Amino acid sequence: MDTEKYFWKSIYYFIKYYNFDFVNIDKNDSEVWLIHKKKNTLAIFRKEIVSNQEIQFDKAKMIDNYKQFENELNCKLKNINYYYFTEQAFQYDEFAESSPIKIDCVRIANNNDLHKLIHQHLLTKLLFKKDNKLSTYYKRRVLSNNPIDKHMLRFTPMTYGLITVNVLIWLIMILYLNHFSDVKLLDLGGLVHFNVVHGEWYRLITSMFLHFNFEHILMNMLSLFIFGKIVESIVGPLKMLGIYIISGLLGNFISLSFNIHTVSVGASGAIFGLIGAIFAMMFVSKTFTRKVIGQMLIALLVLIVLSLFMSNINIMAHLGGFIGGVLITLIGYYFWTNRNLFWVFLIILLVLFVALQVRIFTIKEQNIYDKLIEDAILDYDYKEASSIVNHTIDKGYDDDRTYYLKGLITATTSSRAEGMADWERGLKNHPNSGLLNYELAIANRALDDNEKALTYVKKALAIDSNNNNYQNLKKELEKTNESRN
Repeated sequence: MDTEKYFWKSIYYFIKYYNFDFVNIDKNDSEVWLIHKKKNTLAIFRKEIVSNQEIQFDKAKMIDNYKQFENELNCKLKNINYYYFTEQAFQYDEFAESSPIKIDCVRIANNNDLHKLIHQHLLTKLLFKKDNKLSTYYKRRVLSNNPIDKHMLRFTPMTYGLITVNVLIWLIMILYLNHFSDVKLLDLGGLVHFNVVHGEWYRLITSMFLHFNFEHILMNMLSLFIFGKIVESIVGPLKMLGIYIISGLLGNFISLSFNIHTVSVGASGAIFGLIGAIFAMMFVSKTFTRKVIGQMLIALLVLIVLSLFMSNINIMAHLGGFIGGVLITLIGYYFWTNRNLFWVFLIILLVLFVALQVRIFTIKEQNIYDKLIEDAILDYDYKEASSIVNHTIDKGYDDDRTYYLKGLITATTSSRAEGMADWERGLKNHPNSGLLNYELAIANRALDDNEKALTYVKKALAIDSNNNNYQNLKKELEKTNESRN
């Protein structure tokens, strides 16, 4: 067994997979201390042991000084585990201690001992997987003083899980959709003001797991890998997920407050929430160096610049996510340290939430389906426009403008008479439509049926008496009829 390599590799795995933190190393690099504060466990890795007396001395020193170590580590110790990488034989029971503190001594002399050390079958496979890395690689990773490097070292299952879900949804979309049009993204759960105010609240969540194209998901998943690992390493998987979801929701609420014209999808609002959480953590901990803060600012600036060069980027969702990440992190931190500040930031979040709801439900809505139809017409894609019309009617989101656009498409691709028939069908479903009455008035005037045209325009004016177009058409028709008489 390569003792030097597995000594450092085992320490590396304890940090990466078991969430231990590096505490100390002696001047000869032969003794390394790791702490797991949640489990109140101190793990001490030692090599170059030549006698049982050394082990006995270690145990006695720990019993005499563990209270001092608790103060230095700011942790109430329950378990102290010594791991000796040595060929020196000793009996485990001989050195075990349960009072005044539980101490265990484990000898690592061969591969079988390493298997017992790691416990988990998958991790032991990784541990013994052949690699070309030297012991210096693992030693350097363990002893790195850069906080970002330390957090990136951690195994972060929630981050990997979120990336997996996003990628799987992306692959399913590729397999079952020919292209990611706005209509298809809308059907899959994309965020849009019109649908949300009509009760489809689930879009606030589903939109966070959809993406426009490969570049979109690639950038988001790379960002999630970096910032998700950092946040999860600091606060744990469940709190990281909470920050991610709440930030994404706030980002979507702010997006809905200002954007009523487009379909919004993507995880970037939630990811900017993770960035906001990191900045909040740096602020409250005051343990990050200027170099680390500079690295984070550069990363944030790069993301912002890249966003400006990508299409369909929702800047308001990014801003909202960042604010959400900052607020929820400060709320969580001050809940335990300063209840006055906790209530201040909680009230700020609640006031912001209420203000956004008022804004969302008071701004004038726009039927997104009608806009998509208009966009297709402007691109002269009448087949797509007609498909969206039928889709809109089938879903029950049609209004008088839907039938107005349907009539325009039919008149362009088929005949004016069939287009008028669409408008008349629209009037049966939306009898209080000034728009459809007005269009039928114009159509009948073109057919030289001024009497019928005048009937329709009077109905339009009865619905909207202040519309100048309706008033002018009525005057023209009445003047024409008078001249003919």
